[in-house]
Amino acid sequence: MFQAGFARLDVTPPLGNPLAGYPRERIADGMMDPIYLNALAVNDGENTVILITGDFIYIMESAATPLRKQISERTGVPEGQILLHGLHQHTTLRLGNRTNLPMAHTVKDAAYLDLVARKFCDAAEMAIGDMREATLSVGEKETAEPISFIRRYRMKDGSSRTNPGYLNPDIVAPIGEADNTVRLVRIHREGAKDIALVGFQTHPDVIGGNKYSADWPGFTRRFTEADLGDVHCLLINGPQGDTNHCNFFKPPIAKKGDPDSYEKRYAFSQKMGRIITDAVLDIWNETRPIKSDKVWGQVRMVYVPTNTNGMDRIEEMKEVKRQLDEGTLKMNLGDQSEVTRILELRDETLFRKVPVSVMGIGDLALVGFGGEAFTRYAAVVREAAPDLYVMALCCANGGQGYMPDQTAYAEGGYGVSNSRFSPAVAELTQGAAKEMMDLYKSLR
Repeated sequence: MFQAGFARLDVTPPLGNPLAGYPRERIADGMMDPIYLNALAVNDGENTVILITGDFIYIMESAATPLRKQISERTGVPEGQILLHGLHQHTTLRLGNRTNLPMAHTVKDAAYLDLVARKFCDAAEMAIGDMREATLSVGEKETAEPISFIRRYRMKDGSSRTNPGYLNPDIVAPIGEADNTVRLVRIHREGAKDIALVGFQTHPDVIGGNKYSADWPGFTRRFTEADLGDVHCLLINGPQGDTNHCNFFKPPIAKKGDPDSYEKRYAFSQKMGRIITDAVLDIWNETRPIKSDKVWGQVRMVYVPTNTNGMDRIEEMKEVKRQLDEGTLKMNLGDQSEVTRILELRDETLFRKVPVSVMGIGDLALVGFGGEAFTRYAAVVREAAPDLYVMALCCANGGQGYMPDQTAYAEGGYGVSNSRFSPAVAELTQGAAKEMMDLYKSLR
């Protein structure tokens, strides 16, 4: 008998903690909307799997692995059957550090970290306690207007640039294709609220500023629950390392120096949530049933060779960093990020550990990559398992930075030059995901 349960807990941090996602420090001085954990637990009569999404930019592997252990000890669910997903909002916190290097702007509030760990366990236990008999159905639809755009562009001079500026006449074409598909899993429960598992993929970095917000994922959850009524909503964010909300072929949402810029960006985040929700509403009663015969989960740690390009330039980069700190040198974000990567090579490991996770729920497979995988990753795993309804997740059980695909490595630019991984990352992590999906199918 297939069962599903839901739980939600408010985990909004105290003010004064550092917001992650930008090179400069930002200290939280207010709250636009709450920060939540949303948990889904499903059971096939023998096995249980747990998905917990958190409004955090990353739940680093150094935090996710101990959290999965604590949840397992509390609930009895094996660690490999627990998936923790950071939705990657840039107006919230980072949990944990890279295991071999400290990370700037990481929360160090010990009391909050202890509380949030307990809340993860509470959410898992509450979702299990909420389980009711259920059925699955799925559907998908393109948004009425595009709100996800490739942010890497080929320029007339042959270079690759990220966020090249609005209406830039030197843009030739985007490098890749964004996915504006809303994917929906409707979990219908007997005698309890249905659960909407909504998938979309683009960077939740619309709002900026120094206040806590769940960005467009939060708006999507709220609008979906308000419009459908008797429904719980979880949102998952797919591979989004090369996308954002900016259409550089049109004027910007708000110009630099605009006194109402913050309010306009917040309003645009709200609009994105509205557009995604409208697609959910259109397909809510048109979903097609899928099997819910078995649940299964596995987490693998894939060791990927580190990007050591530039090792011979460390001394040169020390001088560049000194000039940047003094303000005597100006440099774009991509070049600054590459400087940081090269300088940290002195303390870097030869291999980086990347979690790859697969959660099987009947004909549904949730495939998680432990970093900011590029858009193409989602298409690859869907194409590898056409007999499953596949939804890919970024920042799953870890957050090891940008994970470009092979095409991106050929093009270069931001997200590639500053990636911590060699070009083997796509083949190794996608290969592991395919093997795990094949294993799941063999066990059914």
